[in-house]
Amino acid sequence: MKKLFFKTCCASCVHKQIQNDGSRLCELEGLLVESQHTCEQWEVNASMVKTEDRGMGKVKRHEYLMFVLETRTLEHQAVDEGTMSPDDMSTLDSLRKRFEEETGLSPFLIL
Repeated sequence: MKKLFFKTCCASCVHKQIQNDGSRLCELEGLLVESQHTCEQWEVNASMVKTEDRGMGKVKRHEYLMFVLETRTLEHQAVDEGTMSPDDMSTLDSLRKRFEEETGLSPFLIL
């Protein structure tokens, strides 16, 4: 049997839903749960297995995802207001570098 390289917890469960504020909701129980929560109904999220099988993708920090979301929201507002051109929006590579410089953290979790 193949060993999985991600934790068996709410964060890797097919039944979790990520809310707009970054919190996790268990769609089975209808409760907000912590990322490390594990219950008897845990079922692996198939997209995680596919990513692992292909050797693609990395699990990103919640802080990094929120940084990208906040930056993109501000950039889209500036485009809508006409104070920024869509061509001037940050690239994902530049966002990653800025996150690393500002926080001293890698955007990726090492499992």
